[in-house]
Amino acid sequence: DCEDMDSADFDFVSKVEPFQRALAECNKEILITGRRMDQAAQRITLDVWEEGKSTLNPMANFSWEDIIAYVDAEGVPVNKGHNFAYRCNAPIEATKRHLPDLPWTKVDLGKPFWQATPEELSGNPPAPVTYVFKSFGDIHTTVPVEPHESERAGRFVRQAKTECGIHTRTTSAGAPHGGALQNLLVKDAAEAKKLVDSCVKTINLNE
Repeated sequence: DCEDMDSADFDFVSKVEPFQRALAECNKEILITGRRMDQAAQRITLDVWEEGKSTLNPMANFSWEDIIAYVDAEGVPVNKGHNFAYRCNAPIEATKRHLPDLPWTKVDLGKPFWQATPEELSGNPPAPVTYVFKSFGDIHTTVPVEPHESERAGRFVRQAKTECGIHTRTTSAGAPHGGALQNLLVKDAAEAKKLVDSCVKTINLNE
């Protein structure tokens, strides 16, 4: 069960290792991604071309607004999950929005939420709070957010990270697309506790 696994182990087993193995098997010269600088703090210095990783990020300088404008202008197919609005009478904590049977009403807008007017989003009578999916990831760590929030605000919920590791959990030298896999997880519980105890202050992060 993904909820029972350590999140770093889950990402390594389900994404990082298979992704790197697939890249090796495909034997391609470069990797092309859809990453953007405005998506997270770790991507703020993202280059269009990453020489050490032979990775091309053609949308690095795009904003969310640039993306949806291009999608609409060129008729790019999008995930149908963007069509749904989740209307509720009161805010629901982000850390609980993955749970079943939540007190909201799921409504199919018939189009991506960014093409809907505020009135179409909130309904009639207008719902006090409306959530939408701006980004999609693992079902147990991805939740809908309010339309004005960052698309990454609904990713890695309940976890102290903003990246799964596909693009970051590697070294840069010695091999294409980031190099050899590096498993940096502290496996020993006593050692992990020792590291925490040595800190002046610890916080739980949620983006």
